[in-house]
Amino acid sequence: MDVLITGAGGNLGRVVAPALAEAGHRPVLFDFRPLATDHEFVQGDVRDPADVARAMEGVDAVVHAAALHGIHQQAWSPADYWAINATGTFNVYEAARQAGVGRCVLSSTMTVYGRSAEPPEGAWGFVTDAAPPLPNDVYGSTKQVCEDLGAYYARRGDVTSVALRLGMFVPETFERYGFRLLFGGVDDRDVAQAVVRALTHRSSEGGAFFDTFNIFAQVPFTPQDAAELQARPLDVLERYWPGCRDVVEQRDLDVNNLMWGRNVWSVDKAVRELGYRPRYNFGEFLEALRAGDIEHYPFAGLTWWGV
Repeated sequence: MDVLITGAGGNLGRVVAPALAEAGHRPVLFDFRPLATDHEFVQGDVRDPADVARAMEGVDAVVHAAALHGIHQQAWSPADYWAINATGTFNVYEAARQAGVGRCVLSSTMTVYGRSAEPPEGAWGFVTDAAPPLPNDVYGSTKQVCEDLGAYYARRGDVTSVALRLGMFVPETFERYGFRLLFGGVDDRDVAQAVVRALTHRSSEGGAFFDTFNIFAQVPFTPQDAAELQARPLDVLERYWPGCRDVVEQRDLDVNNLMWGRNVWSVDKAVRELGYRPRYNFGEFLEALRAGDIEHYPFAGLTWWGV
């Protein structure tokens, strides 16, 4: 397929374009900044319907990643969020409908869960795809609107959409990246895998449809671990990954500081229905940390790429 990637200069586009090419698709990149790339590139702004329509010409599917994210809230106004995230997404769906582009992979976020993801006092919470979206901020609210638009265009029979509720994959230091995998992080390469799988995901009933999937690293924790994860996290890690305590102590790591999140995020639905198979989980990170293999995570220390 010829696949348009909106916001192709951001963190998602950085890993999705090569993954699409490797899978045999032809990426078409769209961004408001000029990009140096070997792929076809269209410069434009998702807030401009004419720009989006021009980019949509001749493609078979779209990966919609252009957005403001939670990290941008100090520098951008709520009006900017609505213009780029909500109106921009409307422009993408309208252009797809008019061009006959029948499939969209929508970059959504864990932030749509909001209050549903607030952990209980003294223990970790467990968040599944069944939790209702109750966003707490403008970022999550606009992303829920994006999902609502995807569901609307699917009900119309115009565009099939798969919304990926992505975990944290902003570039980080190696240690923070690895421990983040325990409470809502995900490796960039697993995000790319999910996008490629979502492009060919089919409904058993046929026709246009809308669906959502949590995309995170996979962890073995159960609800029985909830209180101990809060009180004695290293004991839990040692139980599931024997030798973890030695690695942590040898490197003088502060586990309580590194494990600042307090939720376990389930990917069971994505594994079961999407065929998602995360390859870069905490166990793989721990082996790389033990071996000093920093190349395991090639994006360690990069700065945020922006929108």
